[in-house]
Amino acid sequence: MPQEDTKLNTDSAVKIVLRNRKLRLEELRFLLKTMVSSGIGENTYCPRAILEGREESPSLKDMYEEIDEIMFDTLDNLFKKTGISPSEIDILVVNVSLFSPAPSLTARIINRYKMRENVKAFNLAGMGCSASVVAIDVVQQLFKTYKNAVGIVVSLSLIHISCTAPHSCKIESFQSCRNGVQCKRCV
Repeated sequence: MPQEDTKLNTDSAVKIVLRNRKLRLEELRFLLKTMVSSGIGENTYCPRAILEGREESPSLKDMYEEIDEIMFDTLDNLFKKTGISPSEIDILVVNVSLFSPAPSLTARIINRYKMRENVKAFNLAGMGCSASVVAIDVVQQLFKTYKNAVGIVVSLSLIHISCTAPHSCKIESFQSCRNGVQCKRCV
């Protein structure tokens, strides 16, 4: 669960959007409309660096903190709720739009959860927003070869990246995606 001091209300979220002087009027309208239609409410969380006004020049540490909080919290909850042990995972596919660190996020997950050395791991980072579909397809294709495999798709989006490059890509909504896809043997 995100830390309580990173919670913000809708007024604070609007103020954060409005302080970005790089956004054109049409982008501001789009963001504000997206915030209203996406369900952002009084229990929305935001990365600390953005709350502190560092969204235009986040450090690598800021980005790791954002990813780690979402990714590891989500996986901890997944393993707890399903009763599946990380050592049972055969296939791991990670997609993070526009962020491709070294070591990869798949390596971070494998190391944190002490997964087996023979886990089939794919890192689709840096492929943009549509790579979630590719990630699911990768797992489905592998299921054809590995009949009783257990697979996880981790698909995320960094708010920091959206804030730093508003004109180079479509602006994503003011939230981090936590896509939990269940299909066949996907967890």
